[in-house]
Amino acid sequence: MGATPGSIHDDKDASPSKLRRILYDANSLRESESVDDKKLSNVTQGVQWLDVVGLGDSKLLQSIGEVFEIHPLTMEDIVHTHQRPKAEIVGNRLVVMLRLTDHQAPPAFEQVAFVLSGRTLITFQECEGDSFDPVRRRLRESLGRIREHGADYLMYCLIDATIDAYFPMLEEYGRILERLEDEVTISATSQANTQIRETKRELSAIRKISYAHREAMQRLVQDASGQVDATTQLFFRDCVDHATQILEVTESFREVVADLRDLYFTQLSQRTNEVMRVLTVISTIFIPMSFIAGVYGMNFNPEVSVFNMPETQWPFGYPFALFLMASLACFMLGFFWKRGWLTR
Repeated sequence: MGATPGSIHDDKDASPSKLRRILYDANSLRESESVDDKKLSNVTQGVQWLDVVGLGDSKLLQSIGEVFEIHPLTMEDIVHTHQRPKAEIVGNRLVVMLRLTDHQAPPAFEQVAFVLSGRTLITFQECEGDSFDPVRRRLRESLGRIREHGADYLMYCLIDATIDAYFPMLEEYGRILERLEDEVTISATSQANTQIRETKRELSAIRKISYAHREAMQRLVQDASGQVDATTQLFFRDCVDHATQILEVTESFREVVADLRDLYFTQLSQRTNEVMRVLTVISTIFIPMSFIAGVYGMNFNPEVSVFNMPETQWPFGYPFALFLMASLACFMLGFFWKRGWLTR
């Protein structure tokens, strides 16, 4: 806090920076690892992809920003990785920031930034590991049309790979929800309730990111005509469709989670009702038995009056009282059974 706007400082928690470069055209491709930032420049032929992995080297990042005339505020947003996904034109540079996922559930997100500068595309990632390997393979093996187009088409391919990486993660959440439904149906345990709450929180985070992704892609389609070729701009509509589809699937999963939560409380309430029914039956059976025991426990002296419990002087008085209690209990159990109160 309090830093000069647009300034970049080393972050001890950030991964060390590594710069990789791919230069290609329709007929050739060259890859370079650990490129010297002093030799960087824009290209006049072919396409240059600069892939920066790790944001811990402020000098390297400042050098890249100076060479390609990236606005200092944009560089600051790249380094501060809590940015909301967005697409904007700063000066004559097209800047897109998205959230990259690791395909797992629960997911781990990281920021990935794209800066389009003429024939050069620069990507900034927080750490090693991404969804760009299929794009790299297409470049190396010259598959499809990717090497026949410019840096804007490369940008589309990488953004499309970033958004499509959410589909395997959502498939995993689909399996998690199916398993949770089976668990809740069989037994409403506190562990299942905890899993439901965690899944709801994770899906809410995915929904928030997916909504921002869709907004950014719509902005690309509408406002990037000066930076992106008209043919390539049509391809970004596909990214809008994919982002919308991810948002819709996430919304449907959130509805499923809400239904599972209702089912959990219904099962819990039903189990409580089962317990209360058993306790009520037991209490109801013992009420008349307690009444009989209470009557014969009053200890009126039968010698004072013939009306004072003459059966207490009867040799079979005690067995008679037990028989009366057992008969009432059997009668009530039979009555409950006939009414269906003892069955589910």
